[in-house]
Amino acid sequence: MLNLRSFLALTTIASTISVLPAQAASTSTVRVEMRDATDDPSMKNMEMMAEPQSVKAGQVSFEVSNKSKSIVHEMIVVADLGVALPYDEKKSKVIESKIKHLGEASDLAPGSKKTLKLKLKPGNYILICNQSGHYHQGMTTSFTVTK
Repeated sequence: MLNLRSFLALTTIASTISVLPAQAASTSTVRVEMRDATDDPSMKNMEMMAEPQSVKAGQVSFEVSNKSKSIVHEMIVVADLGVALPYDEKKSKVIESKIKHLGEASDLAPGSKKTLKLKLKPGNYILICNQSGHYHQGMTTSFTVTK
């Protein structure tokens, strides 16, 4: 049976615990834009830009925008293993079966947006568009996840 002193101590502990803020996992947001000459005629190559280019490990939400006026793009998150990505010259594409493919926002129509949510560990990553010819035309960027 609890005496009054024990009851008061337990009540104080319980009320202290209930007012502590919850440590919810925060999500990092990365804005990714894919551009080509259809939205900027001065461009000579395609480009992919990520902002920021580095986030902390955990939940990452990629907000992907295709700025093109007429070309379909995609964004694939690939673990950077420090070697060149395997490339099929005939198809003008990275060989997806031979890479560490972690997720993608696929087939974004011109002017469209998609969100991709992943849980990422610390490391280096590459973001690529693997529509035919796009990777070699510059539609890629590096991305880092820190501890």
